[in-house]
Amino acid sequence: MKKIVLSLAVIGGLVFTSCKKDAAQENLDNKLDSITEKVEDTLNVVKEEVAETVESLDAKIKEAEAELKNAVTVEEKQAATKKLNDAKAALATLKGEAISTAEEVKQEATAAVNKAGAAAKTTVKNTEKKVEKAVNKVENRVEQAQKNVNEKAAATTNKINTEAEIQKDKTIEKLKR
Repeated sequence: MKKIVLSLAVIGGLVFTSCKKDAAQENLDNKLDSITEKVEDTLNVVKEEVAETVESLDAKIKEAEAELKNAVTVEEKQAATKKLNDAKAALATLKGEAISTAEEVKQEATAAVNKAGAAAKTTVKNTEKKVEKAVNKVENRVEQAQKNVNEKAAATTNKINTEAEIQKDKTIEKLKR
């Protein structure tokens, strides 16, 4: 009986641990999905803004090139060249900022994923410890119950043996008469 109860307790603990691990995994999956969505949304916003700004800067570059091509005087050529250089510099800066922003988003996402993973591992470890404690508690209770059953069985056996001895003695007395 002890083995059956102990086995049931261990199986219950394993099932409980499995459920908790599944829940922790599900929580981790949800957090990772949320992080992924946020990263994708942020990158899409950055991409849209960059695309709009690139189009605008490309138009300015073409306009400045056209002005430079049509410039006749030195002053017109200098103004067109300045306009062209400013637009090209703005485009280069924008590309650098876009790369930098994407890298920051990537780092933040990686940190968030690592944090979520660590939290899930901690949850699983804590759950395993709780299950271990519960299993130990159940084992102790089973041992105590088995001890109580053995004591009661021994007491009952002693009582039966004592009564049997008394009955035996009475029967012997009756037979002697």
